[in-house]
Amino acid sequence: MIIMALDHTRDFFHYDAFVHDPLNLLYSPTDLFLTRWITHFCAPTFIFLTGISAYLYGLKYTKNELSKFLFTRGLWLILLELTVVHFAWLFANRNNAVILQVIWAIGVSMVFLSFISRLPYMVILVAGLAIILLHNLTDNVHFADNTGLNDIWTLLHVEGVLNLGSAIKVIVLYPILPYLGLISLGYTFGKVFAPGTELSKRKKAILWTGLSCIAVFILIRYTNLYGDPHPWEYQIRTRYTILSFINCNKYPVSLLFALMTLGPAILCLYLLESMDNVLVKILVNVGKVPMFYYILHLYLIHCAAFFTGTTNKFHLWAVYLVWFGVVLVLYFPCVWYGKYKSAHPEKRWLSYL
Repeated sequence: MIIMALDHTRDFFHYDAFVHDPLNLLYSPTDLFLTRWITHFCAPTFIFLTGISAYLYGLKYTKNELSKFLFTRGLWLILLELTVVHFAWLFANRNNAVILQVIWAIGVSMVFLSFISRLPYMVILVAGLAIILLHNLTDNVHFADNTGLNDIWTLLHVEGVLNLGSAIKVIVLYPILPYLGLISLGYTFGKVFAPGTELSKRKKAILWTGLSCIAVFILIRYTNLYGDPHPWEYQIRTRYTILSFINCNKYPVSLLFALMTLGPAILCLYLLESMDNVLVKILVNVGKVPMFYYILHLYLIHCAAFFTGTTNKFHLWAVYLVWFGVVLVLYFPCVWYGKYKSAHPEKRWLSYL
């Protein structure tokens, strides 16, 4: 979540934001490329961890209660995306455009999980693996414009624009199909965090899963045969060849993008579980209130750029300074809200923010 704020700070403050693609190797310097690339870890990790959390929640409640919770929470997130989050990005409904981003993807994934969580564990695991491993087989599937099939396919697997009549445009930045696979895999991975799992077995499972994801990513990516619509290429300089190798497709999430991001993210779970220091406590304080932080950080960044008149004027080093300031300012309300939620478990509505 803290890394995510870096990307959004860049959106509002970097002089080149929305002008050139920071992942374009013909244009971007290494530091700008990596500033954008490191934030790729956010969305897949969010949804994978959502699946883990859902599994752990289900250990305390019945299947019906879990399903109801996921369904209502998912609809709530979709509503937030279309209202509070939408306004945070634009401060106005420009061109009557509705933008479907990460909160929408998480919300739809939770609604999906509310249904399949009733299925046997192995069915959910196989379904999740099948979606992630096979969905790139459909990269060349297209339908005629302005048809119902094309609209559905855009929501599922193609970054694009839907026209709802002549008045409203729906910009689909986060096609949801791969995220349905990720939340399913996260849900099944939650089993290793169950209270009855021995610490040594859990850490071994986490370690080998993370390492396996990275190894499979390197192997498949090197072949350039499958898993991503954009093959890597040798560049004039070695470092740019490496950047080309790790420049995988996010919209929609490709198989290789998922492996590249989840492998290190899962290894972080392995490294952080036994750590107890000041940094971990700081991260936990922010992580306890994810939606509160998400909404607050968007409004803080946008307001800072809007009211100071500094929108898209800074060099990258200044963007990092602003980012640090944003995270520092947000930390204190996050601590306060986390304590307030813990002190008032009777207020069920607090679980929705």
